[in-house]
Amino acid sequence: MPTATVNGVHLSYRIEGEGPPIVLAHGFSTGHYVWDATASRLAERFQVVRHDHRGHCDSSKPPGPYRIQDFVDDLAALLNYLGLERVDLVGHSMGGRTALLFALNHPDRLNRLLLVGASGAAPEGAPGERFEALKKLAIEEGMAAVFDSDLFSFALPEAWKKNPASARERFLKNTPEGFCAAADAVLTMPDLRGRLGEIDAPVWACTGETDAGPMAFNELLEERIASCTRAVISNCGHYPMLDAAEEFLAGLEGFLESAPGGESAPGGGSSPGGEN
Repeated sequence: MPTATVNGVHLSYRIEGEGPPIVLAHGFSTGHYVWDATASRLAERFQVVRHDHRGHCDSSKPPGPYRIQDFVDDLAALLNYLGLERVDLVGHSMGGRTALLFALNHPDRLNRLLLVGASGAAPEGAPGERFEALKKLAIEEGMAAVFDSDLFSFALPEAWKKNPASARERFLKNTPEGFCAAADAVLTMPDLRGRLGEIDAPVWACTGETDAGPMAFNELLEERIASCTRAVISNCGHYPMLDAAEEFLAGLEGFLESAPGGESAPGGGSSPGGEN
């Protein structure tokens, strides 16, 4: 995969297909690969852009702590690097948190916002405690111990649980330092729930039916954003694009076909370059 140097960080990215640009942003501790099936389908009529956030997978891992704003700034700089003015933006989990803040900070660069298993504020109570416990485990015992722990693995896609070798290998590209820095980004996320009414773009809010936190947030999105369409994917949790791929893709494509998309520049520039 090629690399873009933006904000002093080397971001690994991938572009597939031709057409209006759509960006897929992954969640905490994963990488661009969670979108493989989605990207393959969308590339039939979109220019699909995927990247690894700083601290993740094949991108560089500068010292932390990170903030969600850092991921937003990196995404904006990557779009500049690729010559993309406006995009559709799909974000999963931490990538959904990033997409939400991007929508608020850069409304002029967004056509449609698609959130998958996302939230609009820092985790509280047991979820926040889980992040802190995982940070401690990563520092004290390393990334293999994190992946193998029930504290982490319970939320993984079912296919990864049944055949963990490939997922484990990819996960181990993370470092304890980068893992903890990204966890800090989630734990310090600003509360954006009071600003949801500022979003004018059409919104697709998707969650698995057993993903309780994002489910509650999606109800709030529907309440406060007039152009919000909710989707609940049956028989799955935090990774509907993997655990219920066909139902997920049907909903996503249905939204993209029905919701107005504004003006999308169809290309990404054949010679991206320059540090942003």
